[in-house]
Amino acid sequence: MDAVNNEPKATFSIKLIFVLFGIASLLGWNALLTEIGFFLNFLGRMKPDISFGFLNYILNITFLLVLAWKKNLFPLKLQLIIGIIGSIVFLILIPLSTMVLGKDTTINIVVTGGLVVLMGFINAVCSGGFFNLVSNFPLEMIVALSTGQGYSGIAMNVLQYIILFSFKEENEENTIIQAWIFFGVSVVILIISFVALLAAFNMDYFQYYLKKSKIEVKQGLLASEAGNEAQIIEAGESPAPELSFIDLTKKVWDLDLLITYTYIVTFALFPNASINQKVFNLPFNYQINTVITIYNVFDTVGRYIVGKLTPTKKLNFIVIMGRSILLFTLVFNYYCQEALEWNVNITTIFLFINEALLAATNGMGTTLCFALAPNEVENEYKGQVGTSISFFLIVGIFLGACTAFGTDAIIGTFKK
Repeated sequence: MDAVNNEPKATFSIKLIFVLFGIASLLGWNALLTEIGFFLNFLGRMKPDISFGFLNYILNITFLLVLAWKKNLFPLKLQLIIGIIGSIVFLILIPLSTMVLGKDTTINIVVTGGLVVLMGFINAVCSGGFFNLVSNFPLEMIVALSTGQGYSGIAMNVLQYIILFSFKEENEENTIIQAWIFFGVSVVILIISFVALLAAFNMDYFQYYLKKSKIEVKQGLLASEAGNEAQIIEAGESPAPELSFIDLTKKVWDLDLLITYTYIVTFALFPNASINQKVFNLPFNYQINTVITIYNVFDTVGRYIVGKLTPTKKLNFIVIMGRSILLFTLVFNYYCQEALEWNVNITTIFLFINEALLAATNGMGTTLCFALAPNEVENEYKGQVGTSISFFLIVGIFLGACTAFGTDAIIGTFKK
């Protein structure tokens, strides 16, 4: 096929690769979140359900800003390789330090907390890189990657359920064994993603769209036009002028604000205001996993729905601003459960409804922002605009994690 004159068609295998990329882009964070029961057991004094989100995004937000400002800091493929390999390393080191440094000891809190901070850097490299990559491709691939991010959470929770059901007794020894199985399988998934990444950049489909966005592939490493200017000139093309991060942000400022607000609302409520509520009469670990599973399933549904709609800014605004009501209803449900002592079955059903709405609108809002942003700029800046949206997504998570301390204080007053 002549990829210059004929636009290549996406095959099922191409879509599957983008789904796998979506899984890999958030797997590190989803793994920590899904195993939050394990960390609560060993680091209860640290309150990892609240502190992990805050710690993880200190370097995450800092480095994403650096990547946005210094667009050619890493060749894109190298950035993705570093992101996946780094995720593998930290998914080994973090549970290891948690287990061996003593239950609730100060040294454990300091070392594990430090590793979570450093993992934020890797998460920024990984998620930012995949968002940049997919911005160069058609909408169906943006939806595929976004849906894969939802599958990432689902896969982690299905794995956790299988492990929990495999052990009848809940004791510290079994908790450690379960954690190693969980993180071991997570590492295997990342290794598969790494192999898929290396294969993808040799495919005609990838070459076509990356070159269309004025990105060149040389010796297996992807670089922007600024780093490959001589090659472009030799090919008879004029390199596109650089667009600063500020100028880029001006083009999509409304979408940047919307995605920031999306994640402020989400992280103000999830996971702390959600996993702290009782779920029927389930044991604590099953309770946590059930709430997180519901969130991930409906987050994926929300991302998938966007592929069936015509993305518009009006729809995006309605979805994102409309979910503000959940800041009241999800906290009020906790009040009904703890202070008013409503029947746990009733409050569980209300919790699930709130969670489904929180998750579905999060998935829709995120995917709509990423789907609409590339249409606001010229072809050569489509990859760059992914950096802008990614940065403000992380800003939203960071601010939401800060807001979660306030949410936790509020729901704490309801306990008798």
